[in-house]
Amino acid sequence: MEQIFWRDIEDLAGHWNGLGVDVKRPASGKPSLRLLSGNNERMQLVLGDQTLLWGTMSRCLYGVWLVRNHLPEQLPQTLVGPIDSPQVEQQARLDPALRLKAWSRFFVEQLMQHQPDFFYPGYWLVRALRPASQKPLRPLLEGIDVWYFKGGEDAQSHMPQWAIYGRNILDNQEPGGARWVELGEGGGAVVGLHAVDPHSGRLKWWRKKAREGSLPPILLWYVSGLNCHLILDGHYRLQAAIDENLPPEFLVLGSPRLYRYRPNPQEQQKVLGALQMQVQRNNLDTGRFNQLLISTFDDRPYHGFGSQSWAGIASEQEWIDQVSGILKERGDLSDLEEILEREAPEEYR
Repeated sequence: MEQIFWRDIEDLAGHWNGLGVDVKRPASGKPSLRLLSGNNERMQLVLGDQTLLWGTMSRCLYGVWLVRNHLPEQLPQTLVGPIDSPQVEQQARLDPALRLKAWSRFFVEQLMQHQPDFFYPGYWLVRALRPASQKPLRPLLEGIDVWYFKGGEDAQSHMPQWAIYGRNILDNQEPGGARWVELGEGGGAVVGLHAVDPHSGRLKWWRKKAREGSLPPILLWYVSGLNCHLILDGHYRLQAAIDENLPPEFLVLGSPRLYRYRPNPQEQQKVLGALQMQVQRNNLDTGRFNQLLISTFDDRPYHGFGSQSWAGIASEQEWIDQVSGILKERGDLSDLEEILEREAPEEYR
């Protein structure tokens, strides 16, 4: 029997920080959209029978090589239904603090409707990443390179420290050559699964919504094996934001591991005693006192990175032939040797 439960996750200050989704049902077959793994750290993202991209981890574990397939105009299967104007206006009328919360439920419901096998059994998390700025630290940056996105205060939420840098958003109009994605570089790349038509009427409409400030968030799926965020919905919204130079918001879907621990009662009492002494000496303000007290008795689980893959690559030679063929067809074999040998680019060695 299938059971799906969701709950809002708040930080210690009571701010919405994500949506937790518990999926309880018997394990079934492989989901249609899945990451396949094979010998020698070879990986392949597929949707049904179509390969969307290939990846391989470097031997030094510094990063991942990504090679996208030819980007189609649309995917062979629907992941999320089209968002229409009434839906946009309905969410835009909400208080800003409630919009991402509402959109997170919308996207989960859409995936359940169109790809019911996507949520394999276990714990899932939808995390909001909001725009910040790198300008104070790196004033010479311009355009999309200035963009930076991060979650809430991780120390208060026990969430994974997901983040995205604008420079790691791949072009969704052309698949390009191979791409090296350094591990730990702000959460990895943002990778589109289908092409964007720069002359599309829908792109023009989303650019208008971006200027109005009502652009819905882009839905991403974080796949730790590839060190990237895959765009499940919002290719045109992201392009509209880029064209208008207006950073969007992201909702990142992942399947993290939960790490639970039991606080030590003796240590808690020591901290409590020390805080009481500080209060008696009037040497600690109320806000600081409350923060330390809550942290001492906080037993919520920590969220660690994680995602699942399935064995399914027939042979490494088949993977090599496919990647070699794609890069040869594009006339760009400059990185092929490093990819096949699982070597980092020369500047990272």
